[in-house]
Amino acid sequence: MEDTIYDTLDFDSSWHSIQRSIEHSAAFKGVLPPCVLSKNYECYDCIAAELQECPVGSDGDYRSYLLFLRDSFVAHESKRAAQIKLLQNVLRRHKLPLHWEYIALLAIKEAPDLFVSPQSVQGLVFFNPDLFVMVREGVFILAKY
Repeated sequence: MEDTIYDTLDFDSSWHSIQRSIEHSAAFKGVLPPCVLSKNYECYDCIAAELQECPVGSDGDYRSYLLFLRDSFVAHESKRAAQIKLLQNVLRRHKLPLHWEYIALLAIKEAPDLFVSPQSVQGLVFFNPDLFVMVREGVFILAKY
């Protein structure tokens, strides 16, 4: 009988799925397991609390990695909030519907370090319909004035 890859690598699939869940929460939600933030590594309300030896509590490097993922998320979210605020201010100042390319031109001129390209502005206005409403093809106004 052939060994599976899990037998060969001595791989714990339950920990792997928990690990991916913890990393996803840190990177995309900014949420860390309680043991990362506590000084005595308490695991209450943690999805890994049922494991005998949880690698999060016992591995300082892994905890540092999770903190890095969370900090990256926080930095990304604060930059995104600043970008959206600037785009809202551009539309608010002009009081007219504007094409996304013109919004991008004004925003990049005002804060060149905040946007990578006009397409980054395009993505923000197109994928935030709760904030920016398209009135014609590529032309936007603020959802709430």
